[in-house]
Amino acid sequence: MSPLKASRFWRIIGKFFVGVLLCFSVLLLVDYVIWIPHQVKRAIGDLKDPNPDVRRYAAQALGWSKSSHAIEPLILTLQDDDDDVLRYAAQSLAKIGAPAIDPLIQALKSENARVRWGAADALGQIGSPRVVEPLIATLKDTDYVVRESAAWALAQVKDPHTVERMIAALNDPDANFRSGAAMTLGEIKDPRAIEPLIAALKDTFVLRSATDALGKFGAPAVSPLIAALKDADFSVRFSASDALGKIGAPAVEPLIATLDDANPDVRKSAITALGATKDPRAVEPLIALLKDKRTDIRQSAAGALGETKDPRAVEPLIAAMTDKSYEIVADEEEEDWPGEAATALGEIKDRRAVESLIAALKDRESGIVCAAADALGKIGDTRAINPLITLSRNIDSNLRSCVIDPLGAFNDSRTIESLIGNLKDKEAGIRGRSAMALDKFKDPRIVEPLIPLLQDKEGFIRGIAAEILGKSNDTHAVNALLAAFKEHNTDVISGAYDLFIQRGEPGSEDELIQTLNRHSDGVLAQHMLNSRNAKLEDAARIWAKNHGDQMEPHDSGPLWGSARQTLPPGAKN
Repeated sequence: MSPLKASRFWRIIGKFFVGVLLCFSVLLLVDYVIWIPHQVKRAIGDLKDPNPDVRRYAAQALGWSKSSHAIEPLILTLQDDDDDVLRYAAQSLAKIGAPAIDPLIQALKSENARVRWGAADALGQIGSPRVVEPLIATLKDTDYVVRESAAWALAQVKDPHTVERMIAALNDPDANFRSGAAMTLGEIKDPRAIEPLIAALKDTFVLRSATDALGKFGAPAVSPLIAALKDADFSVRFSASDALGKIGAPAVEPLIATLDDANPDVRKSAITALGATKDPRAVEPLIALLKDKRTDIRQSAAGALGETKDPRAVEPLIAAMTDKSYEIVADEEEEDWPGEAATALGEIKDRRAVESLIAALKDRESGIVCAAADALGKIGDTRAINPLITLSRNIDSNLRSCVIDPLGAFNDSRTIESLIGNLKDKEAGIRGRSAMALDKFKDPRIVEPLIPLLQDKEGFIRGIAAEILGKSNDTHAVNALLAAFKEHNTDVISGAYDLFIQRGEPGSEDELIQTLNRHSDGVLAQHMLNSRNAKLEDAARIWAKNHGDQMEPHDSGPLWGSARQTLPPGAKN
């Protein structure tokens, strides 16, 4: 081939490939124009899917698209009862950015608290100066979680004037606004706010918010909070101790130094804070306080050692639990001091304490006996089973009662038989608590002994038994529950309403509605609203309106008639 012909050949080939590339580019453009909106539309539809995983993915995908068409659907999705769906929807609205700001500001006024919460979160992620004033207004919201979200959002915006405005707001007449201001200052962590927040600890409504806020400051707040431990106001001392415990390591050495304070209330506050830090440096000073002359100090130290869960405390706590030589100081009331030591041993869960705790079951003081029984249940050593069963037969009903939960911690045939025996106890509280303890085992042996409790003279026990039997899928249990339903036993219906909704017996709606109105059960109302039975849904809406409950339907709970095709063998239809 001549050079001229070769040149012409390669020019033709080149034009051909350029044409192919142009065609491919056009196809990509068409794909972008047609395919992307299709995917957005599909994701918007998936926001209503019954499967929360599908809704989560759809909420995320709409953020990737950054489509303005997704704004309103995502805002509606903020009311989803799945927290992850709400969180992804808020994140996606933030990714869409500026076009979402005005709709989100409007959403801050929604009647649904979850929408307000998610809207504030999204606005904080966007971080525009335009959102400051609407977020400050949201600090007055009646919902604590919404105020928390608005406070976090304001901290993300980093407006230079927010700190001064929030410090001033700590004195606002609106209690919700004061609480929201404290939350915001805790998120921003400007040291100028520490003293005003400590002063706010005297404000009962702001107490929780200010305490949580101070706990976020870290080392800069330690000295002012140590000083606050000496305040005459108990709530200030308690809250300062709580905040120091949240601060943790930076507060440990100053707190240890405060253990020598002349004021026992200051010492107890410092002890409580040290326990909350769970710092290993606090253990030896706290062990030393187990021999303090004051009972209340020893008791506080034992409780704090239980918080640390440090094995070094086991032997000193065993010695303290069996120590009967202490005296009560004149200005203090007698405290259940050995019982606190037993409780601490239960928190540490060290098997070295088992024999001493078993011995304590024979103590004359019921408080010590119950604390030892509870500790043995938490440790879970099977050596405790027979001594606990023996205690369950005591003539003292208080002792029989306090051993129920510890027995319920052991999945053992001996404990199951003992708890079944308690179902016939003359004390209603013991019958009810034993039934609840048996529910943990999911053992078929418990069904027959529970059925008679459907006719118990106490309504709350009938309800407990019904709730447990309703989950058993046992033929005898189902038939006994249906018989109680026909007897208009609303306590039984209140306990096993999931079963009755799932069975969806024609004409049974009236009994469920009567039960709702008699027991005023918000969970039952929500399940009725979700049941997909029009009559139950209407009754639930009326109940919610009458009780001022902003109830929204969602895709969880029993569906009307869903169990009619899956009855256990022998169950009556």
